[in-house]
Amino acid sequence: MTLKNHEKSLLNAGQEASDPRYTLEELKEHAESLFSVKEEVLAGAFFGTQDKQFTVAEAHTKIEQFMKAKVD
Repeated sequence: MTLKNHEKSLLNAGQEASDPRYTLEELKEHAESLFSVKEEVLAGAFFGTQDKQFTVAEAHTKIEQFMKAKVD
């Protein structure tokens, strides 16, 4: 998978519904460069959603929610 540099700027500018969707495996391969987190964090954020595809913006939102979640 080749993630283009413009996708990083789209992450900040907001993405449209027609943006490319990626498997979790593809996103994990680029977790540090796209989201500044290790692939383990991405795995935790997406626990239980292995068979779905996500845009870069959706993944970023899910990771932020995971990182801000309150731990009991």
